[in-house]
Amino acid sequence: MSDTLDLFIDLNAAGLDLEPEDLEAYSQLLASELRDGLAEEATLVRSTEVIDGSRTGAAGFDLGILKAEVNLKNIQAVLGWLKTRIGGATLKLEYGDVKLEYHTPEQLEQQLKALEKISSLTVRVVKSETSKG
Repeated sequence: MSDTLDLFIDLNAAGLDLEPEDLEAYSQLLASELRDGLAEEATLVRSTEVIDGSRTGAAGFDLGILKAEVNLKNIQAVLGWLKTRIGGATLKLEYGDVKLEYHTPEQLEQQLKALEKISSLTVRVVKSETSKG
């Protein structure tokens, strides 16, 4: 397992109900917060780095998708921060064909240890079935 991984954060199914300009601004804010001690680097995803199911925005960015280079020691902190930042959402982790739902930090730690080699991870932030409004 390498010391860092590329973490893709997909906000498109999070139920944020933001206009494209607002989604881009919010994504920029999240990227800035990630760079402030949680991630080595964080940027908006460009069209050339597209993951399945994304929407292309202005200036060649894919709306609602961030890419962060995260030290594995910080992965739980990053996902905990994301879960509190996007309240009422479930985090779904994807690594290749492996798809996992993250409910507790203990589950995340167990699931990451089970993966022999990991270089990138996609987190889809999905509006929780239990949250209303």
